[in-house]
Amino acid sequence: MARRGFGGRARGGGALDEQLRQTYAEASRYLVEVVRRVPADRWEGPGLGSWTVRELVGHANRAHTTVEEYLRDPRPPEPPDSEYFRPEAIAERGRQAVASLGDDPASAVAADSARVVALVEATPLDAILGSPMGTMALREYLPSRVAELAIHGLDLTGATGGDLPPPRSVLEEALAFVARRAAGRQGEAVLRALTGRGELPAGYSVY
Repeated sequence: MARRGFGGRARGGGALDEQLRQTYAEASRYLVEVVRRVPADRWEGPGLGSWTVRELVGHANRAHTTVEEYLRDPRPPEPPDSEYFRPEAIAERGRQAVASLGDDPASAVAADSARVVALVEATPLDAILGSPMGTMALREYLPSRVAELAIHGLDLTGATGGDLPPPRSVLEEALAFVARRAAGRQGEAVLRALTGRGELPAGYSVY
């Protein structure tokens, strides 16, 4: 099968694998806590773009559920021009994920977190998973999930008036993942901007 991946870095196992597992668990717990703090009157309010807060939580929770899904039920990769990657399709998956949250999203996210963190702990990180983005080792996929948990946790705190930063280790992994993606998307401009030598184009994003 074709392989596209997420730009995850290869790891040698041992201590590095345990560090990645721990960082994913910390990122997961971060999202759980952010969701727990969502005020009761904000769930149907604006979250991100066209999403409500509830829909944003549903999308963010896919950083748990896709790990389980792609390990246990691998799927072939989608071509780069697939409808799967269009913004409308991504938004719709976020809405569909809401149904799995039920009437108590905070409890649902906490339960998914506990189950998937345990799965990651019990699974060798060289286990192969199949995702729409490509076929890869679990250790190559997890950095993207850490980034998603961190980014959408921050989206949620911004949307709900919260103030809870991700743990330092989670920020480091998320930033490293984003930097690896940025290297192929005007990487020189990004390096200049981060070191005070220039500015990024308006609307620039690695996603």
